Amino acid sequence: MKIFLCAALMALATSLGANNAASYLPQDADPDPTVPTPESVLGWDVGDWHVSHDKLVQYMQTLAAASPRVSIKVVGHTYEQRPLLQLAITSPENQENLESLRQQHLDGEGPLVVWLGYSVHGDEPSGANASLLVAYYLASSRSAFVEELLEGSVILIDPSVNPDGLNRYASWVNSNAGSAPVADPVSRQHVQNWPEARTNHYWFDLNRDWLPLVQPESRARIVEYHRWLPHVLTDHHEQDNYPGFFFQPGVPSRQHPLTPDENLELTRALAQFHSRAMDKAGQPYFTEDAYDDFYYGKGSTYPDINGSIGILFEQRAILGQELETGNGIETFRSAVANQLRMSLSTLEGSWAMRERLKTYQSGFHQSMRSRTADRHFTAWVIGDDGDPARAQAFLETLELHQIEYHALDETVRADGHEYLPGHAWIIPVQQNQFGLAEALLEQRTEFPDTTFYDVSAWTLPLAYNLPFTALNKVPRHTVVTGSSNGIPPDAGAAAWIIPWNQLEAPQLLQGLLTAGLRVRVATKPFATRTSGGLGNFEPGTLVIQSGVQSPEARNRGLQILTDEALGGLEMFSLSSTMTAVGPDFGSRHFALVEPINPLLVGGEGTSAYGVGEQWFLLDRRLGIPTTIVEQQRLGDIDLWDYSHVLLADGEYDALSLELKSSISRWVTDGGILLTIGQAASWAESLCFEALAENCPVQVAVETTRPAIAPRAYADFTADQAEQIIGGAIVASMLDLSHPLAFGYTRAELPLFRSGTTVLKPSDNPYSTPVRYSREPLMAGFIGKERLADFAGLPAVIAEKQGQGLVIRFGNTPLFRGFWRGTEKLFINALYFGQVIEPTELPEFDSAVTTEVPTRP
Repeated sequence: MKIFLCAALMALATSLGANNAASYLPQDADPDPTVPTPESVLGWDVGDWHVSHDKLVQYMQTLAAASPRVSIKVVGHTYEQRPLLQLAITSPENQENLESLRQQHLDGEGPLVVWLGYSVHGDEPSGANASLLVAYYLASSRSAFVEELLEGSVILIDPSVNPDGLNRYASWVNSNAGSAPVADPVSRQHVQNWPEARTNHYWFDLNRDWLPLVQPESRARIVEYHRWLPHVLTDHHEQDNYPGFFFQPGVPSRQHPLTPDENLELTRALAQFHSRAMDKAGQPYFTEDAYDDFYYGKGSTYPDINGSIGILFEQRAILGQELETGNGIETFRSAVANQLRMSLSTLEGSWAMRERLKTYQSGFHQSMRSRTADRHFTAWVIGDDGDPARAQAFLETLELHQIEYHALDETVRADGHEYLPGHAWIIPVQQNQFGLAEALLEQRTEFPDTTFYDVSAWTLPLAYNLPFTALNKVPRHTVVTGSSNGIPPDAGAAAWIIPWNQLEAPQLLQGLLTAGLRVRVATKPFATRTSGGLGNFEPGTLVIQSGVQSPEARNRGLQILTDEALGGLEMFSLSSTMTAVGPDFGSRHFALVEPINPLLVGGEGTSAYGVGEQWFLLDRRLGIPTTIVEQQRLGDIDLWDYSHVLLADGEYDALSLELKSSISRWVTDGGILLTIGQAASWAESLCFEALAENCPVQVAVETTRPAIAPRAYADFTADQAEQIIGGAIVASMLDLSHPLAFGYTRAELPLFRSGTTVLKPSDNPYSTPVRYSREPLMAGFIGKERLADFAGLPAVIAEKQGQGLVIRFGNTPLFRGFWRGTEKLFINALYFGQVIEPTELPEFDSAVTTEVPTRP
C-alpha cells in the first residue's frame, strides 16, 4: 500500500510539473542554458500555480541581471506600492544604444517596436503568467528567427498592467487550490468574493482609463507609450462568454469612424499569423465578432488613434488550474500556452510586416493633419469656467496625451461664451495629435452601428464642465506659462472667505473640519469689502470667522489656509464681518457645516465600480477616512454613528423590512441617505409616513400590456441596442439656488448617462435641483424610446424626511473618476445636504375655504 501511495503521489507531482518552460516554447527555440528558467526562480513550473506579483518581479529582475538582451525599468508604482515594470528586450548591441534607437524610431527610422501588455484585469492572469515565458524565450532562444528579430526590433514587455489586481487574484486562487485540481465551475476557487480582482486598488477598471488617465498605473503607462510609440501593441485578456480564443479585428462596422481604414487592413493581415498558430495547435478561435474597436480609452483601441496597431486578445478564462467547459476539461496551462502562442505570432507577423507597419506609422500624423481640410474649423478654444484648478486638471490630461495647446492672447466671443486671456486656451488642429484631439473633443451623435461594447461618448471638456467652441480662425495665442502662487491669508483678519466654485475647495473644507475649525457656508449671495475692493460672492462661499475659533484650532487653520493659498487656491482676508450687501455673517444665512462621517456600503449586489468611485473621492481627493461595510452586515451596524449612508448603484432588495425601517428612522433623526442608480429606485420604497415595523408592503399592480408586434429573430441585436444606454452625455438644467448646486455658475450641466434608471418625481416642487433637458442628447447614442423615457424628468432629487434627507441620483456623478464637472454635486450632497431646509407649503382645509364666485 505504501509503495502504491508513493507511486500515486509521484504521478500527481509529475502531472502538475509536466510543463517546464522549455516545453512551452517552439521546437527550434534552443534556449541558452545559462539563462535562468522561470521554474528555477519560482520553485514551480509556469501554470502549476498563479504567479503573485512579487514572484513575477523577482523573475524579471533575475532575467535582466543574467541576460545582456534584457533591461528592466520601474516606470511607476501602484497605490499598494507595487512596481510597474517595463522590460526592453533586444540584441546586446542594441541595448548599448537603446536611447538613440528610440529617438531614431520616433524620427521615422530605426527598429521595429512591439509592446506586449498583459493582464490589465487582475483576474485574467494567463497573460501575466505567459509573460514569464515570453521574456524567457526572447532572452534565451538561440534560434535564427529570434536573433534576427532582436537585431532589428525592440520588444517592450509590460508583464502586469495591474499588479494590485493580479496579486489579489493570485492570493485567492492559490489559497483555495487543492492538491488535485477541481474543474467544477461552482467550486470556491472559481467564484471570487466581492469586489473581485478585475480592478486596481480602488476598484477602477484600468482598461477604461487610457483616455481619462485618473489612476497612477495609467499615467505611468501613457508616458512610456508616447516615449516609444510602438508599431504594434497587444492587450492580453480573458473572457468567459465564448468557447474560443478571440483576436482582432472586431466587428468591422463597430470600429471608430476616426480610425483609418488601413488600420483595419493591417490588423486583418496580422490575424493571419494568429490563425495559423491556433490552427497548428488545434485550438478554437474566432475573429471579427462580439468585440468592437470603438472606445479609445481601452488598451487595444487607444493605439489606433495614435499611429499604432492595437490588438485585443481574449483567452477563454480558466480561473483555477482546471475548468469544465463546453470544450471539455481545459487547463490553466493551456490558457498560458495560448497567450504565449499569440505573443509569438504577433512578433512573427510584425517582423514579417515591419516595412508596412513602419510606413503606416511614419505617415499617420501627416494623414491626421490632412483631415483638417475637411473639418471647416481651425482650432478649439476652451475656458476655465472661473475655476483654474479644474481647467488645469483638464490641461494636464492633454499634456499626457501629447496634445498641443496655447494660452489665449485676445478676447474671443463665440457660442454665447466669452473667452478671456489668462482664462482660456487654444488647441490648434494643425498638430500631430489632431486625431486624438478630435476624438476627445467631438460630440458625435450619429453612428453606422449602434451596438457598443462600452460607452459611446467621452467628450472631455463636457466631463470637466468647461465651455469650449470650435473656431473658424485661430486667434492670437502665446506660450503657456506656469501659474503664480497665491497670496497667503492675513493672520490678523477678522474672517477668511473661500469661493466654493474651485476644484480644491472641498479638500480645504475637509482639512479645516478635521482640524476642528468652525466653518460656515453662505446660503445667500452677498458682497463685502476685500483688499481688492468690493467683492461679490455666491451661495456656497465658505466663511471662517477668526474670533469664534479656539486658539489651537485657529493656528492649525491658519497654516492650512496658508498652504492652500500658496498652492493657488483663491481666498480673501476680511477686516470686518459686516457685509456691504446681503446678509451679515451672524445671520441664519451662514449655516454651520458640521463634520461628516459617511458610511459607504459595498458587498455582493453592489457595483464595485460605483463603490470604488466613491471610495476614491472620499479617500484620495477629500482625505476622509472611509468606513466600508458590506450590505450583508449593514443590520449589525449602528447607523446613528454616521452622518451619511452612501449606496452606490446595485441591488438592495435583500435588505430586510426591519433594516429598511431602521434606515427610515435614522433618516428622520437627521441622517442623509445618498443613493445612485438602482439604489435610488430602491430608496423610493422606503416608508416615512408611519415609522412602524409593519411598513406597508407595495403590491405589484397587474397592467394590461399592448400586443407585441412580431419581429424577425435576426433583428434582436439591433433592437436590443436601441434599449441599452451604455454611456452617453446628456444636458441637464440646474436650480442654481439649491445647496446641491452651490459652486456652479452656469445652469446647463452635462451629465453622464448610462443604464435605464428613471427617478420617480418628487411631490415637493422644490426638491429637484437637477433636471434633464427636454432635448437632452449632447453626445453618444441613446435610442429614441429611451431618450423619451427621461427627457425633462428629474436627474437628482433631494427630499427632506423629518430632520434628515434622501438624495437620489439617476446616474453616478463620479463616473470613472474623471467627471470632475459633476463631482461637486456629490460633494455638495456630503457637506451641504445638512443645510437644506424643509420646503413644505402650508396645507389649507378645503372644507372651510370660501368659494370664489365665478365671473358671469
